[in-house]
Amino acid sequence: MKQITKVRKAVCAMANELKKAGYSLSEAFKKAWSRVKLTMTIRAAGTTFENRQERLDFLRQFKPEDLTVTLEREPENRFDRNAIRIVVHILPISRRTVIGYVPKGLARELSRVLDMGVKVRVSLMRIIGGYGYKESLGALVNIAV
Repeated sequence: MKQITKVRKAVCAMANELKKAGYSLSEAFKKAWSRVKLTMTIRAAGTTFENRQERLDFLRQFKPEDLTVTLEREPENRFDRNAIRIVVHILPISRRTVIGYVPKGLARELSRVLDMGVKVRVSLMRIIGGYGYKESLGALVNIAV
């Protein structure tokens, strides 16, 4: 019963943020419910900053089952108070690293959900890019509320 209440609160929080972004209330609720019911695959933002390219390259050597992913709020971020970092935990070497951020539009909605304590499941789908000279690496991450 508690989880259902949290899911409803999560939907309302997402819908409110979508309404502020310009959706009609009914569109906002439809989109929020679909995001909660289905999983979302996103491309991590900010993967070319700091030394995240080297981190992503390093992560390519591990098997998917050796990596777990979590989302962490970063309210002190000077660029976006809704920022959510994507953290990969490397189990064989007991280390963790930030590979990027949830894109700004989704972070606005998802930050409210995380702040309410709703459990969010996250997994690293794959590391993409890096095929040619000067092509940067990226990460596809699956998020389920």
